Amino acid sequence: MKLFLITLLSISTFVSYSQDAMYEICPIKNAQKVPSAMVYNLAGEKKDLQKHIGNKPTIVVFYRGGWCPYCMRHLSALGEIKDSIDAMGFELIGITPDDYSKLDTSITRSGAMDYTLFSDKDAAAMEAFGVGWKVNAELYLKYKTQYNMDLEWWSGNTNHILPVPAVFIIKDGVIQYQHVDPNYKKRLSPEILMAFLKALV
Repeated sequence: MKLFLITLLSISTFVSYSQDAMYEICPIKNAQKVPSAMVYNLAGEKKDLQKHIGNKPTIVVFYRGGWCPYCMRHLSALGEIKDSIDAMGFELIGITPDDYSKLDTSITRSGAMDYTLFSDKDAAAMEAFGVGWKVNAELYLKYKTQYNMDLEWWSGNTNHILPVPAVFIIKDGVIQYQHVDPNYKKRLSPEILMAFLKALV
Protein backbone atom coordinates (compact mmCIF):
# COMPACT_ATOMS: atom_id res chain seq x y z
CA MET A 1 0.00 0.00 0.00
CA LYS A 2 2.85 2.36 0.88
CA LEU A 3 4.57 1.62 -2.44
CA PHE A 4 1.31 2.29 -4.29
CA LEU A 5 0.92 5.66 -2.58
CA ILE A 6 4.49 6.65 -3.42
CA THR A 7 3.98 5.64 -7.05
CA LEU A 8 0.68 7.52 -7.23
CA LEU A 9 2.31 10.61 -5.76
CA SER A 10 5.12 10.42 -8.32
CA ILE A 11 2.62 10.12 -11.17
CA SER A 12 0.57 13.02 -9.83
CA THR A 13 3.67 15.18 -9.55
CA PHE A 14 4.69 14.33 -13.11
CA VAL A 15 1.23 15.11 -14.45
CA SER A 16 1.19 18.48 -12.69
CA TYR A 17 4.38 19.47 -14.51
CA SER A 18 3.71 17.80 -17.87
CA GLN A 19 1.27 19.30 -20.31
CA ASP A 20 -1.18 17.91 -22.80
CA ALA A 21 -0.76 21.11 -24.83
CA MET A 22 2.37 19.84 -26.55
CA TYR A 23 0.42 16.78 -27.74
CA GLU A 24 -2.50 18.86 -29.00
CA ILE A 25 -0.61 20.86 -31.61
CA CYS A 26 -1.75 20.77 -35.24
CA PRO A 27 1.23 21.15 -37.60
CA ILE A 28 0.65 22.32 -41.14
CA LYS A 29 0.29 19.45 -43.57
CA ASN A 30 2.41 18.23 -46.43
CA ALA A 31 1.51 19.93 -49.72
CA GLN A 32 0.54 23.16 -47.94
CA LYS A 33 2.25 26.41 -48.86
CA VAL A 34 4.76 28.00 -46.50
CA PRO A 35 2.81 30.43 -44.29
CA SER A 36 3.71 34.06 -43.79
CA ALA A 37 5.26 34.86 -40.39
CA MET A 38 7.42 37.73 -39.16
CA VAL A 39 10.68 36.67 -37.49
CA TYR A 40 13.87 38.47 -36.46
CA ASN A 41 17.36 38.04 -37.89
CA LEU A 42 20.63 38.32 -35.94
CA ALA A 43 20.54 42.10 -36.29
CA GLY A 44 17.02 42.34 -34.86
CA GLU A 45 15.46 43.18 -38.22
CA LYS A 46 11.98 41.82 -38.94
CA LYS A 47 11.77 39.46 -41.87
CA ASP A 48 8.84 37.70 -43.51
CA LEU A 49 9.81 34.03 -43.43
CA GLN A 50 7.63 33.23 -46.42
CA LYS A 51 9.36 35.87 -48.54
CA HIS A 52 12.80 34.81 -47.32
CA ILE A 53 12.17 31.22 -48.35
CA GLY A 54 10.36 32.03 -51.59
CA ASN A 55 10.73 29.03 -53.89
CA LYS A 56 14.17 28.06 -52.57
CA PRO A 57 14.58 24.47 -51.39
CA THR A 58 14.75 24.91 -47.63
CA ILE A 59 15.00 22.93 -44.41
CA VAL A 60 13.35 24.67 -41.46
CA VAL A 61 14.31 23.40 -38.02
CA PHE A 62 12.28 24.55 -35.02
CA TYR A 63 14.21 24.17 -31.76
CA ARG A 64 13.50 25.15 -28.16
CA GLY A 65 16.50 27.38 -27.53
CA GLY A 66 20.19 27.76 -26.87
CA TRP A 67 19.54 26.47 -23.34
CA CYS A 68 18.41 23.04 -24.61
CA PRO A 69 21.26 20.48 -24.86
CA TYR A 70 19.17 18.15 -27.05
CA CYS A 71 18.57 21.00 -29.48
CA MET A 72 22.24 21.96 -29.57
CA ARG A 73 23.27 18.38 -30.28
CA HIS A 74 20.69 18.17 -33.07
CA LEU A 75 21.84 21.41 -34.68
CA SER A 76 25.42 20.21 -34.41
CA ALA A 77 24.57 16.85 -36.02
CA LEU A 78 22.79 18.56 -38.92
CA GLY A 79 25.71 20.97 -39.22
CA GLU A 80 28.00 18.01 -39.92
CA ILE A 81 26.08 17.27 -43.12
CA LYS A 82 25.62 20.89 -44.14
CA ASP A 83 28.08 20.63 -47.02
CA SER A 84 25.93 17.84 -48.47
CA ILE A 85 22.77 19.88 -47.83
CA ASP A 86 24.32 22.87 -49.61
CA ALA A 87 25.42 20.72 -52.51
CA MET A 88 21.81 19.64 -53.00
CA GLY A 89 20.72 23.27 -53.15
CA PHE A 90 18.91 23.47 -49.79
CA GLU A 91 19.19 26.29 -47.28
CA LEU A 92 19.26 25.29 -43.59
CA ILE A 93 17.23 27.57 -41.30
CA GLY A 94 16.95 27.35 -37.51
CA ILE A 95 14.04 29.02 -35.71
CA THR A 96 13.86 29.46 -31.94
CA PRO A 97 11.79 31.43 -29.40
CA ASP A 98 15.06 32.92 -28.11
CA ASP A 99 15.41 36.67 -28.55
CA TYR A 100 17.64 37.66 -31.46
CA SER A 101 20.20 38.93 -28.95
CA LYS A 102 20.57 35.33 -27.71
CA LEU A 103 21.06 33.69 -31.13
CA ASP A 104 24.83 33.87 -30.70
CA THR A 105 24.46 31.35 -27.87
CA SER A 106 23.02 28.81 -30.30
CA ILE A 107 25.92 29.41 -32.66
CA THR A 108 28.51 29.04 -29.90
CA ARG A 109 27.01 25.96 -28.25
CA SER A 110 26.10 24.06 -31.42
CA GLY A 111 28.79 25.24 -33.78
CA ALA A 112 26.07 26.19 -36.28
CA MET A 113 28.15 28.96 -37.81
CA ASP A 114 26.68 28.62 -41.31
CA TYR A 115 23.04 28.33 -40.31
CA THR A 116 20.50 31.00 -41.09
CA LEU A 117 19.04 31.61 -37.62
CA PHE A 118 15.85 33.48 -36.83
CA SER A 119 14.28 34.54 -33.55
CA ASP A 120 10.57 33.77 -33.21
CA LYS A 121 10.23 35.52 -29.86
CA ASP A 122 6.72 36.66 -30.77
CA ALA A 123 5.76 33.04 -31.62
CA ALA A 124 4.48 34.05 -35.08
CA ALA A 125 6.26 31.25 -36.96
CA MET A 126 5.51 28.62 -34.31
CA GLU A 127 1.80 29.44 -34.55
CA ALA A 128 1.81 29.65 -38.36
CA PHE A 129 3.48 26.23 -38.65
CA GLY A 130 1.27 24.83 -35.87
CA VAL A 131 4.08 23.65 -33.59
CA GLY A 132 3.83 26.12 -30.69
CA TRP A 133 2.48 25.20 -27.25
CA LYS A 134 2.13 27.25 -24.08
CA VAL A 135 4.11 26.30 -20.97
CA ASN A 136 1.85 26.43 -17.92
CA ALA A 137 2.74 28.32 -14.75
CA GLU A 138 3.85 25.21 -12.85
CA LEU A 139 6.25 24.05 -15.55
CA TYR A 140 7.57 27.57 -16.12
CA LEU A 141 8.37 27.84 -12.41
CA LYS A 142 10.04 24.41 -12.43
CA TYR A 143 12.25 25.39 -15.35
CA LYS A 144 13.17 28.64 -13.62
CA THR A 145 13.78 27.40 -10.07
CA GLN A 146 15.05 23.84 -10.57
CA TYR A 147 16.94 24.20 -13.85
CA ASN A 148 17.84 27.91 -13.70
CA MET A 149 16.25 28.33 -17.11
CA ASP A 150 14.01 31.39 -17.39
CA LEU A 151 11.95 31.35 -20.58
CA GLU A 152 11.21 35.06 -20.20
CA TRP A 153 14.91 35.92 -20.04
CA TRP A 154 15.71 33.83 -23.10
CA SER A 155 12.82 35.09 -25.24
CA GLY A 156 12.46 38.61 -23.87
CA ASN A 157 8.76 37.85 -23.87
CA THR A 158 6.13 36.66 -21.40
CA ASN A 159 4.16 34.44 -23.77
CA HIS A 160 5.86 31.22 -22.46
CA ILE A 161 5.47 29.52 -25.84
CA LEU A 162 7.86 26.79 -26.96
CA PRO A 163 7.92 24.79 -30.19
CA VAL A 164 7.61 21.06 -30.37
CA PRO A 165 10.96 20.24 -32.04
CA ALA A 166 10.24 19.96 -35.74
CA VAL A 167 11.83 19.76 -39.17
CA PHE A 168 10.07 20.86 -42.35
CA ILE A 169 11.48 20.17 -45.81
CA ILE A 170 10.28 22.76 -48.31
CA LYS A 171 10.54 22.88 -52.08
CA ASP A 172 8.80 25.25 -54.53
CA GLY A 173 7.30 27.05 -51.54
CA VAL A 174 5.43 23.93 -50.44
CA ILE A 175 5.87 21.60 -47.46
CA GLN A 176 7.19 18.30 -48.82
CA TYR A 177 7.91 16.48 -45.57
CA GLN A 178 7.63 17.13 -41.85
CA HIS A 179 8.99 15.51 -38.71
CA VAL A 180 7.25 16.71 -35.54
CA ASP A 181 7.59 14.86 -32.23
CA PRO A 182 6.43 16.14 -28.80
CA ASN A 183 9.13 13.95 -27.22
CA TYR A 184 11.96 16.49 -27.24
CA LYS A 185 14.55 13.70 -26.93
CA LYS A 186 13.60 12.26 -30.33
CA ARG A 187 15.01 14.15 -33.32
CA LEU A 188 15.19 13.58 -37.04
CA SER A 189 18.55 11.94 -37.75
CA PRO A 190 20.89 13.34 -40.42
CA GLU A 191 20.71 10.00 -42.25
CA ILE A 192 16.92 10.06 -42.57
CA LEU A 193 16.96 13.75 -43.52
CA MET A 194 19.44 13.03 -46.33
CA ALA A 195 17.30 10.17 -47.58
CA PHE A 196 14.30 12.49 -47.93
CA LEU A 197 16.38 15.19 -49.61
CA LYS A 198 17.75 12.73 -52.16
CA ALA A 199 14.19 11.71 -53.02
CA LEU A 200 13.36 15.34 -53.82
CA VAL A 201 16.27 16.27 -56.07
